[in-house]
Amino acid sequence: MSTRVTLEKNVCSGVLDSLVQRCKTDPNLASDKAIHVVINTEKSIGIKNDFIPRIIPLSSCKMYKPRDLRILLITKDPAGPFRTALAENESTSDLFKMVISVRNLKSKYRWARLIKLFKEFDMVVADHRVQHLLPRILGRAFYHSNKKLPFAVQMSKEVKDKHTRSLETCDAAFVRAQLKSICKNAFYVPNKDNCMSIKIGEIGVHTSEEMTQNIQDIVQFLSDKSKRSMGGGILRSGIAALFVKTNNSVSLPLYRAPAKNLTLLDENDEIRL
Repeated sequence: MSTRVTLEKNVCSGVLDSLVQRCKTDPNLASDKAIHVVINTEKSIGIKNDFIPRIIPLSSCKMYKPRDLRILLITKDPAGPFRTALAENESTSDLFKMVISVRNLKSKYRWARLIKLFKEFDMVVADHRVQHLLPRILGRAFYHSNKKLPFAVQMSKEVKDKHTRSLETCDAAFVRAQLKSICKNAFYVPNKDNCMSIKIGEIGVHTSEEMTQNIQDIVQFLSDKSKRSMGGGILRSGIAALFVKTNNSVSLPLYRAPAKNLTLLDENDEIRL
């Protein structure tokens, strides 16, 4: 059976307009900026949370540009060669507000200084070779409720053979390309539950029409089994409901599936917004 999610774009935009207006008039929501789409599925997603964000390509709307954000880069030890290579390249010289090695991060940033670090940066990216060390170093400040998880980047296109030492090279252009993709697209974090929340835009930055298109891109990517090699196609069952909300607002419904349409997806499934 084909599973379809039909959502009128003007209806979706209207709901988003209502949410934005509520944030502007309700003092309790005055500090809320990010808007999320909440996806409820019939069956659990069933993927272990490894605390590594996955990119969701957006077709037209850019979330951010790298230079709009304060970005922290965490590297292998020592950080000097990476810091120098990035600083000397015109395309990356001002992309990172701080470049720090994992050893210095561990020794210099604890407790109050770690909280200050959390507040100081909008985004954290890390050399993929040290990312597995960061949950213990950065702790709850960054990892609780997936607040500010580090994105993984490769410092070079060169991938070491398992029998050789890792090459300590830095390809600035390659790093920049990865960073641009991270900043401009949406992302999700895997989980075992039947609910997923994904940021679709920010009040005052993105229009309701842009966020509506982002919802469409997100649902299509997560439902398309042909995208599994890219991290997509993870929804094992039909979508039960879609909502939009900010951190402190109520959830406003966009879609609820009729009971007869709640069924497992097969190869002919189609999700259309």
